[in-house]
Amino acid sequence: MRQLPAAVAHRRSRLALSRVRPSALALLRTLGPLYAKAALGLDRLELRGAQRLISAWRNFQEGRARLILAFRHPYGDEPQLFSYLFDLVLPREARMRGTALPRRTHARFVHGYEVPLWSGALVRWLLPRIGAIPVYHARHDSASVARIRAIARDDVFPLALAPEGQVSYRSETLPRIENGAARIAFWCAEDLARAGRSMPVLVLPLSVHYRRDESEIAKIEALVARVERRCGIAPPAGPPSQSAPRRAALKERLVALDLALLSLAESMYGLHAAARAMPAAPLTRDSRLDALIEAALERGESILGIRNRNHGAKTVKTDAIGRLYRIRQEGWDRIYPDRDLDTMKPLERELADRRAGEAWYAMRHMETVDLAWYLDSDYIESHPAEDGPSFDRLVECAYSLADLASRLVGGDISDRPNLLRKRAVVIAAEPIDVGARLSDYRRDRKAAVGAATAEIARAYYQCIQEYLGKGLQGDADS
Repeated sequence: MRQLPAAVAHRRSRLALSRVRPSALALLRTLGPLYAKAALGLDRLELRGAQRLISAWRNFQEGRARLILAFRHPYGDEPQLFSYLFDLVLPREARMRGTALPRRTHARFVHGYEVPLWSGALVRWLLPRIGAIPVYHARHDSASVARIRAIARDDVFPLALAPEGQVSYRSETLPRIENGAARIAFWCAEDLARAGRSMPVLVLPLSVHYRRDESEIAKIEALVARVERRCGIAPPAGPPSQSAPRRAALKERLVALDLALLSLAESMYGLHAAARAMPAAPLTRDSRLDALIEAALERGESILGIRNRNHGAKTVKTDAIGRLYRIRQEGWDRIYPDRDLDTMKPLERELADRRAGEAWYAMRHMETVDLAWYLDSDYIESHPAEDGPSFDRLVECAYSLADLASRLVGGDISDRPNLLRKRAVVIAAEPIDVGARLSDYRRDRKAAVGAATAEIARAYYQCIQEYLGKGLQGDADS
């Protein structure tokens, strides 16, 4: 869907103080089942490794450990899903096992500061009242850091955050992971030790996967056909009759559509001319994608006057997300200036409107990178199954290509398709006691944070392998 460009600067709404209000929690728990079914499209939530999660939460509630819940973020709606899990599913599961938890369960989610800017009045009202904490990706905010440290150290509810930093669009691989969860855990261990309260500081990795019914493949074929027509590709006359050939045919259409979208995007950024200038060095599909990402970043930075200090020092894939964060930060700051618009001189206000309009266009390039960074060809071409990519992997790829077509003409993640109902599979890994590594952290902070982050990543990979049927299964629960 093509969105209307921003034309004026908007007043920035101020969030209430982040504090858990019982009335807001009661509302959340009342609406949770309806929201999960109607808005998230969930038919069922399957929790594997439930006892790990219950035991860690019990230790937390009984004061024997601190707890940080580190969840995967491949789809975009994980905070809502995990809120439903923590507030409603988990206590019911504990009671069914005869191990009811001492208190009601809830978590305080960390979210990007920009979420309340674009998500509407209800979310702005709800987030601080359920204890959510805003953070910046591209700016140091000592007040937010202090709040997070205090919650991790003392709050009656655990922290919940996504170590991937943002939506990663792929559930069966782990494209990237940031070190925020490990860093917060070490801060907590350090603060506890300073207060003479040394105890385990647990980071509990949680992986999530959506399982769809392949009998609904026709809906995905229709979605692909719509995007094919927009790209000038004639869809096939009809699908194969058997399930396996039908899935294989869908994969081939997705590969062709991916290349068509890439070619159209290259034309928009003037990259075809550059490729023709170097006929002796043919580009691979993924190197072409890297060039597209670089061109989109440069365009967004140029509009906003952002100087890329690392240009030439790192590869595109290494630094692109950091540059994306800077564009996003500057863009939202222009659309929602952090000052009173009524105090501006008339011409100053008009210039603020122009800056907001330019920021909107710059952020369209950022939105393209936000998705394109994750679209390397390995996800559909390299897969563990002998009979090709799973149906769910094909659905993710189809959604991403439709999403890319939308973003090229001004859309964002809110336009991402969500056509099929699904069953969510959440896998709780073994908790990682980061507090036990405090001596390592004191010797070499960077190395200790890196090692703990790598262990969180390994836990995610193990969960993915379990989901794909290649690892040891824990307890499976509905």
